Amino acid sequence: MDPKPDFLFCGGSGTLIWQTPEIVRELVLPVLKRTTEMARDLGIPTQVHSCGPERELVKMAALETELTIIDPLEVPPMGDCSLAELKRLYGDQIVLKGNLHTTEVMLRGSVDDVRAASRQAIDDAGAGGGFILSTGDQCGRDTPDENILAMIETARTYGRY
Repeated sequence: MDPKPDFLFCGGSGTLIWQTPEIVRELVLPVLKRTTEMARDLGIPTQVHSCGPERELVKMAALETELTIIDPLEVPPMGDCSLAELKRLYGDQIVLKGNLHTTEVMLRGSVDDVRAASRQAIDDAGAGGGFILSTGDQCGRDTPDENILAMIETARTYGRY
């Protein structure tokens, strides 16, 4: 394929909010598996974004598909993801992207809170590569610019490997 896309976005939000893992396995996983195999064969990275509980989806994607990146890996109460656990279990099979809390850290937190959470995320999932520091979902309209810049600066200075 020439020209080819930089990456293929393969999925939508809330996969396990609206469906059980059994339905995902029956209806979503076969399509995701075939799509990610085709993209891999063409040298195109793939990504799924799925808000909410995602731990089981990460497991399925890492072990049963060729998916490249999964996000946003939200923390409780919106999600069920622990970066350290996901890195330990699947970090050699899939790129993890996320998971700074968009409300408590990015919107309501101080610059120091953002720096601390960013460093913790990098500590939890950065070793050996395969991690992209990002928010747990989109930032709200009133998120302070200083907090977004603090996340970026922390990634640039602390997140190098």
